[in-house]
Amino acid sequence: MALTVSELLSLLRVREERRHVFAGWSPVDGVRRIYGGQLLAQSIMAMGQTVREPHRLHSMQGYFVHPGDVAKKIRFDVHPVREGRNFSTRHVFVTQDGQAVFIGGASFQTPEGDHERLPPMPVVPPPEQMQAEADFFAREAHLLERRRSHVSLIMQLFERRSEMWRPWLDPGVRPPVNGLWCRLREPCGDDPLLCHAVLAYASDLDLMTTAMRPRGYGQMDRRARSASLDHAMWFHAPVRPDRWFYYDMTGACAMNNRGLGAGALYQDGRLVGTAMQEGLMRVGEDESLA
Repeated sequence: MALTVSELLSLLRVREERRHVFAGWSPVDGVRRIYGGQLLAQSIMAMGQTVREPHRLHSMQGYFVHPGDVAKKIRFDVHPVREGRNFSTRHVFVTQDGQAVFIGGASFQTPEGDHERLPPMPVVPPPEQMQAEADFFAREAHLLERRRSHVSLIMQLFERRSEMWRPWLDPGVRPPVNGLWCRLREPCGDDPLLCHAVLAYASDLDLMTTAMRPRGYGQMDRRARSASLDHAMWFHAPVRPDRWFYYDMTGACAMNNRGLGAGALYQDGRLVGTAMQEGLMRVGEDESLA
């Protein structure tokens, strides 16, 4: 199934069924498990709809508790934890058929102060000088049909360019570093909450695989099974994900089959967001990742 940007944005705008209870759905694209970035983005949209207008999202974090099923309705129960003059805090409990899928929280703040210090982005070539994702993986495109992956969904929705692509099979041992230019293929408007939700959506795919690069297994390798465990983000400045932004990633450490990835997101030469994620990767094992 092909998914357009407008369809994605519609899915991210979860619907309030009753006070602080929201409903959402997933695209059905051949992958049974819900993409983690979708849960992050929809949770942001659910929590943000319960916060009064002056307050803007500045951080969120959460845990992926159980693999979600794309064929089932998703329920988001939002709980107001704090409703202050300057800050609002929300907790979200995400379930399917009564089973926990994701739990998380977010903090919102009224803009204040005039001091600003945002680190500049690394010196990298512009996107026009980097190789397009589809071009690099043209010889391995058949793998997307043999082993369904959320990679195909991201490729439909985002244009991405990088100097650090690696093959989906047998990439060899690489250092835990990665970087890519990214933008939505269609306009998304200027709603700050939705823009940050889309940024969270895009941030999920590559952090753990970056941290696991020194292990030498590719994203489509059937010997390796992976899952995101948690995710945290800080939103420093406004962003427009339908314009080019650069995602600079490193893998700080790996232990007990877990890898920790950290990413910095830049637009217009300045830092707009920070993301961290820990994920699980097991090799040559058939049992559940749970």
